Amino acid sequence: MHGGCRSGQTAPVPHATASGPIVSVDDTGTFRIGPDGADWLGPGRPTAAVVDGRVTATVEVDADRSWAVIALEALVELDGLSTGAFDQPSVGVEFTPTDRRVGDHPDGRGVEPRRALAFQHCEFALPATAGADLDGFFLLPHRPPTGWPLLLSDHSGRTVMLAPLEDFHEQTIGLNGGTVRVGWHGDLDRVPSGFRTELGVFTGPSARSCLETWGALLQERAGTVRPGRWADELARRPSYWTDNGAAYWYRTEPGLDAAASIVAAVDDLRGRGVPLGAVQLDSWFYPHVESRPFDTDEWTVPPSAMVAWEPRDDVLPDGIPALRRRLGNPPLVAHIRHLSAQAPIASQVPVHLDGPYAAPATAEAYERWLDQCVAWGVETFEHDWLVEVFFGVRELRSEPGRARDWQEGIDRAASERGITLQWCMGTPADLARSTTLTQVTSVRTCGDHGYIATAGQLWAWFAITNALARVLGLMPFKDVFRTDAEVAGANGEPEALLSALSTGPVGLGDRVGRFDDGIVPRICRADGLLVKPDVPVAATSTSMLANPAFNPTPLVAECHSDHPAGRWSYVVTMHCCPTDDPVDGVLDLADLDDGRPDGDVILWDWRARTAERVGPDHRRPIHLGREDWRYLVLAPLLDSGMAVIGDVEKFVTAGDSRVRVRAIDGGVSLVVLGAGEDVTVTGWSELPPRSSSAPVAHDPVSGVWTITVPVPARGWGTVDILTGDGSVR
Repeated sequence: MHGGCRSGQTAPVPHATASGPIVSVDDTGTFRIGPDGADWLGPGRPTAAVVDGRVTATVEVDADRSWAVIALEALVELDGLSTGAFDQPSVGVEFTPTDRRVGDHPDGRGVEPRRALAFQHCEFALPATAGADLDGFFLLPHRPPTGWPLLLSDHSGRTVMLAPLEDFHEQTIGLNGGTVRVGWHGDLDRVPSGFRTELGVFTGPSARSCLETWGALLQERAGTVRPGRWADELARRPSYWTDNGAAYWYRTEPGLDAAASIVAAVDDLRGRGVPLGAVQLDSWFYPHVESRPFDTDEWTVPPSAMVAWEPRDDVLPDGIPALRRRLGNPPLVAHIRHLSAQAPIASQVPVHLDGPYAAPATAEAYERWLDQCVAWGVETFEHDWLVEVFFGVRELRSEPGRARDWQEGIDRAASERGITLQWCMGTPADLARSTTLTQVTSVRTCGDHGYIATAGQLWAWFAITNALARVLGLMPFKDVFRTDAEVAGANGEPEALLSALSTGPVGLGDRVGRFDDGIVPRICRADGLLVKPDVPVAATSTSMLANPAFNPTPLVAECHSDHPAGRWSYVVTMHCCPTDDPVDGVLDLADLDDGRPDGDVILWDWRARTAERVGPDHRRPIHLGREDWRYLVLAPLLDSGMAVIGDVEKFVTAGDSRVRVRAIDGGVSLVVLGAGEDVTVTGWSELPPRSSSAPVAHDPVSGVWTITVPVPARGWGTVDILTGDGSVR
């Protein structure tokens, strides 16, 4: 980074190269942001604290990396900053998009953005879109009208993005009424002299490219170390869940209590051969100020705070260790939420108080709760209602660093006890803050299953917010899902597909005796190990901005598996908007972000079970009825003229826990992994392939071949397959 000027000064601001962002400040102190000389946000006018010199506003540009920084720094200690509204900064810059300059770009193209996307500062980072005037974002009304990253894209996909680089809980981008207010949020009361924030301005050829640059920068700055895709039992095997949307969330099986209902469900699944890992215990097990009753529909999800983190005598009278023994001693996932001011612990440890709520001011409360995790056999501590903690206790927002200390204290206490963390109902600030944490492995990235929104809208929410979680190195959690056709209709399979493509937990939640036996074998091996892609599924840049949750356009999302032989891409298209009318579109392989082929591929239609050779410019129509879906696997065509599709009985056909592919002269070498299974691998070749290890069946019409590889328990099998004039080694 280099150069800079203070708002109101006449010193020139260095501009980025033609491919980079341009942030300028004129001699009146007015900011302009846009690529290649365009003005995308309109004039930006600093607030009084910047104008009168108590705060400096500095612009710094890194031309080589196509990003810039707007830095705000307090020159003196400031008090009385609050505006009374989180979305209206007392310190910052207010832009007016309707007053932007137009028509000043020499080539006359891409002068202004066509679409905008922001992730609301609310539970699960709701994605919301607007037009060029940046007005009309669909935002949850019970949370402030704020959101970031904020992305603006033109007709070609070229994108400018604004997002904080640090102090994530102190910075805001207000999106109220067609203005864009960037700066320190309006609930900040005081800051010390020297307090400095940085807002990044990025540009790139697509929305996803900007997000990736930002995410990589945050992780580079923080030295982020992620535990990886197999961090805990929740990440390794299917789990059983009892949260909102599950069969036994505040419900019991007729004639059984809560404990017996869960035990019966877990025993039923194991009896069906489902290799379960962890079992999750939700908020029903501990007391709240207003505890939701069991077995009634006349209730909504209450934002009722926790009184104590201990089993309710009327729900689990024998305690959690006794329940765990009845379950066969699996690792547990234990839910916690925001704390009541009435809770006894609120008078025993330092807390911030705000009316009915309390928030721990040190890690002491969490140390006690995490000690209980160790005693109970809890492997993953699921912290829910993060947004309610932040917005429920104003003292967390009144001074900088308090929210960071809260979350870093949890992380430190969890690390000391070997406990992993799952964030739930997190905001973009919570996701970004996780780059300085070590124990957060998975995050929820959409609303509760079967709650508030339609299934399709939740699919779109999940896929778009995954693009945010993914660049931060997090594993998204799709939430629990049901496979029982009486409850899920035809949606059990697409819910399972998205879960399998997430890289995160796969949460089952059916009643005793109502599980679809065909679902789990598509997700994991015989020993339960999940078959995952390398990265989470995420909406394409084009699809993110098209708003498929509300507009009649297909969702397109992608992820991939990389092998020495190349990249296998997984592409799903879905009807997400709440209409019975079909949606139409075109899947253009050139519009994929990560999965765009650089040569011919074999396109495997997973549902139709057909293979087709296509080029990198292939386009195919999309026509989907309500909540319908298609799923395609793109397998690279190798120099030998052969392609390996993988285990087509799995959703992730070429996941590295099932098959590993290496090109050899005249063919491929496969390592097939499993646990005492005969695994059939499918591929494509014009010429008949052969192997010395096992017969290869080949259909000369379709080109599809199969070979069955025996895999011993806790082991693997290897096989070379050749075609053409090659010879088996």
